[in-house]
Amino acid sequence: MGIRVLLAGACLVCACLACALAGCAVVDPVDSRYDAIARSLAKGRNETILLNLVRASHDYPLSFVTIANVTPSLSNTTSFGLPSFLLGPAPHGVGPLFTPGRDVVFGNQTVSNTTAVSTNFNVSTQETSAFYTGFLKPIDLQTLDYFIRQGYSRELLFWLFTQSVEFDLPGRAFLYSYNPPDDYGCPREDPKQRCFREFVLMAIYAGLTVEERTVQKAASGPRGGSASGQGSGKTETTSFFRFCFDRQLAAIGQNAMGSKAIEVKTKFLDLPITSVSPKCGSYWDPRANAGLPQTDTLDFNAGSIKFRVRPRSAFGIFQFLGTLIKMQRDHPDAWQGAYYPRPEVLDPPTLATVHDDRYVFKISFNEREGCFAHTWFNDGDYCVPEDATNSKRIFNLLAQLIAIETAATDLSITPTVRVIQ
Repeated sequence: MGIRVLLAGACLVCACLACALAGCAVVDPVDSRYDAIARSLAKGRNETILLNLVRASHDYPLSFVTIANVTPSLSNTTSFGLPSFLLGPAPHGVGPLFTPGRDVVFGNQTVSNTTAVSTNFNVSTQETSAFYTGFLKPIDLQTLDYFIRQGYSRELLFWLFTQSVEFDLPGRAFLYSYNPPDDYGCPREDPKQRCFREFVLMAIYAGLTVEERTVQKAASGPRGGSASGQGSGKTETTSFFRFCFDRQLAAIGQNAMGSKAIEVKTKFLDLPITSVSPKCGSYWDPRANAGLPQTDTLDFNAGSIKFRVRPRSAFGIFQFLGTLIKMQRDHPDAWQGAYYPRPEVLDPPTLATVHDDRYVFKISFNEREGCFAHTWFNDGDYCVPEDATNSKRIFNLLAQLIAIETAATDLSITPTVRVIQ
């Protein structure tokens, strides 16, 4: 009878063991770990961009690194075994092996589980010759056209990408460059008392944008023959870009400005909008100037007025945004030699055509809660508030600019360092 009970108990233990083994035969889920890593990388990227902007506001050197790859790992080891149990009577003169009343004893060898989780990642510096060659060169019309077509506000893009604007009237030339607190882009010689911000509004009012035209040319054959023959190469396509004035964009910009559009028209424009040129969609032959030397300015004509726009580089955008942070943090007084016709010129720049957030870039100090991005520096905490929608758009734009200027071959090799204790 006792042997039957013992065998039944052993069978019961074996059944429980089988059920336990079946329950552990699951696949490690990937979705939650992938989501956690993706969120962590996005947060780290935003905080790195913010830290570089804060460095720029303190005139510290910028530092660019990237995570080359992330390798998460998880291992789980579970073991099961039969418990110890009595079998047969105890020998004479030998004490009981188990506690009285207990025929089965479970121990640490019966059921055990070990879980190990780790995440390894490689950090590579982006500070290479190829990276800085692209990062320091002025932004061209092709890049500006990319961002315009993605739906970014043209007013915001002109603030970010334009270092200075120069235009010529008969016998006079004016230069508008925004570099506070030394220069607010308000030349004394301008009879209309315009500043840099007025030229941004004038560009939006007139519908200034970028136009692309592609030219296809048959590739030369292997012996210089026509590409139309047998065995010839593919057709070559070359893209050309120019500034132009779009009538529909002008109407959209004027409607977004509201009452500000009347002020721009009556106080700041030198000629009626109907006379500006070139018009978007009008004929132009980009190959006419293809062989001429290229300047570092973006030139176009508006009627009889010649404009020269000097664009910023990606590095210059970081410096410009660092200046805006410095203006909000330190509230510097204008240099005594700086000229500004109106007091509002001293305030951080605002946008007239973006209504969910009027500030070009907004940041809070010594806050940790409710931040889209947060970092700290020597003088305290820096926070980009959740309602700073333009600031969040700029973060996206800066990440894209860095990616455009960085190729996989530009990333330097980072050695592996092992610490042994």
